[in-house]
Amino acid sequence: MSSISSLLSSWRQFQLFDFTPIRDPNYQTSDALYSDPTISAINATTTNYLIIAINNSTLKIINPKDLTTLGVFTAYDVDYRITFIAPLAHSDNLVVTLAEKQGAPSIIKLWDIHKVLNLQDVDDSEFQFKFQTQVLVSNGDNSFPISCFVFNNDLTCLAIGYTNGKVILIRGDLLRDRGAKQRVIYESNDPITGIQFNEKEAVLYITTTSKILTVATTGRNHGKPARVLSSKTGADLNCTAVDQSTQSLIVGLPGSIRYYNHLQSLSSINFDIAKSKIISSKSSYLLIVSPQHEDVTSKALMTRIIILDLVNKHISFNIIIPNSLINYAFISSGDLYLLSGDGVLYKLHEKPINQQIELVLQRELFQVAFNLAKQSNLPSKVLLRIQRLHGDYLYDSQRYDESIDVFIDCLDLFEKTQPEAKLNGDKQKGDDQEVVEEDEEDLDDFIMNIITKFKEATNISNLTRFLMKLYEKSIANIDHITLLLCCFCKLKQVESLDDFIESLVITTTNLQDLNFELIINLFKECGYFHQVIKLLFKLEQPGLIVDIQLNDLKKPKLALSYMKSLAIDELLLILIDHSKKLLDSCPIETTELLINVFTGKYKPQNTEEGPIELDKGGEKEEPEGVAKLTNYRAFVNYLSGGSDEQEQEEDDLSDEPTYLPPRPNLIYSSFMNHPNEFLIFLEACIEAFDKFQGNEVDKRETLLTLLEMYLSIYETTKAKEWIDKAEALTTHYASLLDKKSLLLISHIYNFKQGEVIAKEEAGMEESLFINYQIAEDVPGCMELLNKYGSSKPELYKLMLKFIVSRKSIFERVNQKDFQYILEKIKYYKLMNPLEVLQVITEQPENDFITLGVVKQYLIDHFKEKSKEIVNNEKLIEKYEQESTKNSFKLSELTKPFVIQNNKCSMCELKLDFPVIHFKCRHSFHQKCLSTNLVASNDEPVIDGKGEVPQCPICISHVNEVKAVKAGHFRAKENYDAFESSLHDSNDKFKFVTDYFGKGVMENESITMVE
Repeated sequence: MSSISSLLSSWRQFQLFDFTPIRDPNYQTSDALYSDPTISAINATTTNYLIIAINNSTLKIINPKDLTTLGVFTAYDVDYRITFIAPLAHSDNLVVTLAEKQGAPSIIKLWDIHKVLNLQDVDDSEFQFKFQTQVLVSNGDNSFPISCFVFNNDLTCLAIGYTNGKVILIRGDLLRDRGAKQRVIYESNDPITGIQFNEKEAVLYITTTSKILTVATTGRNHGKPARVLSSKTGADLNCTAVDQSTQSLIVGLPGSIRYYNHLQSLSSINFDIAKSKIISSKSSYLLIVSPQHEDVTSKALMTRIIILDLVNKHISFNIIIPNSLINYAFISSGDLYLLSGDGVLYKLHEKPINQQIELVLQRELFQVAFNLAKQSNLPSKVLLRIQRLHGDYLYDSQRYDESIDVFIDCLDLFEKTQPEAKLNGDKQKGDDQEVVEEDEEDLDDFIMNIITKFKEATNISNLTRFLMKLYEKSIANIDHITLLLCCFCKLKQVESLDDFIESLVITTTNLQDLNFELIINLFKECGYFHQVIKLLFKLEQPGLIVDIQLNDLKKPKLALSYMKSLAIDELLLILIDHSKKLLDSCPIETTELLINVFTGKYKPQNTEEGPIELDKGGEKEEPEGVAKLTNYRAFVNYLSGGSDEQEQEEDDLSDEPTYLPPRPNLIYSSFMNHPNEFLIFLEACIEAFDKFQGNEVDKRETLLTLLEMYLSIYETTKAKEWIDKAEALTTHYASLLDKKSLLLISHIYNFKQGEVIAKEEAGMEESLFINYQIAEDVPGCMELLNKYGSSKPELYKLMLKFIVSRKSIFERVNQKDFQYILEKIKYYKLMNPLEVLQVITEQPENDFITLGVVKQYLIDHFKEKSKEIVNNEKLIEKYEQESTKNSFKLSELTKPFVIQNNKCSMCELKLDFPVIHFKCRHSFHQKCLSTNLVASNDEPVIDGKGEVPQCPICISHVNEVKAVKAGHFRAKENYDAFESSLHDSNDKFKFVTDYFGKGVMENESITMVE
């Protein structure tokens, strides 16, 4: 007993099964159930039947739920003894029995219990013939008993082992009773102690008292084994089983438990304890029945029941049944049943998995609990809870390295919980799913909890491992990655930091939201400029890279080299932010880059090198020498090393823009304190606009900026070349320059030519003319007059006043020009002669002007007036004659007159009655008039039957006159039209008189009736 105790103490033990003794309710009665002393075999189907063999050949069917007898019948002749009962796998009604009789063949029968129980009016002696299939098995003279019996799942292959060392194999379709064949497949001198099928490999495991071997169940083997697995050790009776999942043979030896497959021995477990029976249950449990004595001197027997978990290597159940031996053991509905010699049936029921886990967790065996939960396919939330308890336990025990490993394992379980929750969303939780209440914390809370636990300086390395695992699993957010980078820096793990940066994958998370300011400052504090630039390059942050190269590393040339490899969009943003500092350090290279970018000629340099690889030397850069360049052509020649200018222009022309150039004004502010570079940049932009027809608005703005630069430099240096450039610019681009801006710039810098062009182009000729007058610029006034006099006639009037204002001015104007001005004044009716004379003589000091100056002008005027008077007199006479004639005609219409028409004015046939005559002296047949009658809606009805007829020949003329009169009448109400027409008229008096002539003073229109 002491050796057994020491053996068991070396194994971790649990009580994971419920042990229930079930006494026979009919104990010591004539109708005893399993306590019947004549019992020779016992077994049970899946759920419905407990079957025992009593009185050698009788089968008793028992309901296992209420332990009542369902039926009893004689299955064999009374001289046969039933020694084996076995249910068919996956069936609840089919049972195989085997009965023996010394000197006679053994009989195997297949019974349908449902059918047998439902038989009626059948004599007891006839039940033995109600089997479904029967097979007679002969072993020589049948004088040796059967030691073991087994069959496969579909009952097509049965094996019987005898104590004389023979094994008989029976093959056939016994379920359908289609006959069977039997043969001896193995024969030896050692008794057969066990036979088991390996259905995967179609072999039969055979154990004797001295050997373990396999025999093929197909083909001819001539009684020879296929392979001897062990020639030194055998097995005791009832001490073999098969692992149903692997089909491996399990052999219970006195000192160990061994595993075999069909080829060799696999493994061995030291378990030195006596074994009378072993049964394999599920995939991991092995039931061991061990008869023992209380002590060495005592003869009292007891039985120890042990259930081993062969996967997890612990004892799942251990109990001693005193004063009793176990005669039979079988499995039903997943429970183990043991029948003792005193007629007590013991039931071993596995506890629910939740209770098992709780029992294990109480002993703080977290790994065992986790393995049990995982093997039982419990939800990931249960596994997660166990692991978290495990991690907390290790953390509280200050086993931080092990704790963080467990917490890292929890991350995998978090990933599985969401799919399971969706899958089981609408399903009821089963027993396995009701294990433990799940924790309410989600993944974010869990991660935050771990970070809080391991935030101390002593645990930074473990926190780093945890954060790294978050990143590897693509569940790290921006804060986690930022914290991970901080941990690398704190731990000075440069190599790990480099590896992490190399492994960064931008698509895994939104890394663009990283706190770059915090990361950059941290890396700077640690001096990790190489790493921060590498990180920013991986994260596609060129702006921050250039900022570090310029402000921290002080390497503008390196920054420029890197910038030249960027795409235009990224480069433009960087130039806007940093071009001022670049111009201070590298004016020529920066100006060249700016010109290329803003003229559309920029092309990224094709290089795979990053900003780190470009920094070959590492020494501090020296500022470049600045050449004195003041125009774009000189700048181009300087860059080309003095190559032919024509060749350079051809190269420029071939480089057409591959993108829409940005607006130059985006970069103007960067040229502060760099006027020469600004001039070069502006001239390059203007040249590009001319070549490639750029945006006109941008071109105008650039032209004005360049002009202002020319004028500002001229104002400072007084060098003539700058004013010449300004004049050439305004002359060449006069039509493009914004007139108001040009006028403002010209006024600020006193740029006369620009002011002239601005005012001319803006239609401000009067203002420009006044400026010429103030400057006493007579040629300028005359030029302006010749150019704009036709569109601005008022200029002639201003010119006349200017000429006569001073003698010095008058003397500078020749007579021909003076007469020309007077003619234009007369032509455009700007002034009458009286007003002209008034202008000439209004100043007392104008005595230098003689009458001869305007003599010809006055003579011509008087001639025109005399001619006009004569013409008017003739018109008056003509109008009087027409008025007299029309008055006579009107008076004649009021008197009777004789019409002498003989023909109809319509059909030109001779007139006959009825006839209609009109005062217009047209006559018509009434029938002709009725077909061509044109009715007037303005005349009253004569007799109520029709309207006054009108002459169809004169009606159109009459209507035209009416329309004209109606228009005249309406015109007197339209004051706005009258005022507008009067304003536009050159002879306002004539316009007013004409208006009176149209009858605007009459109260109503005149009705005209023939």
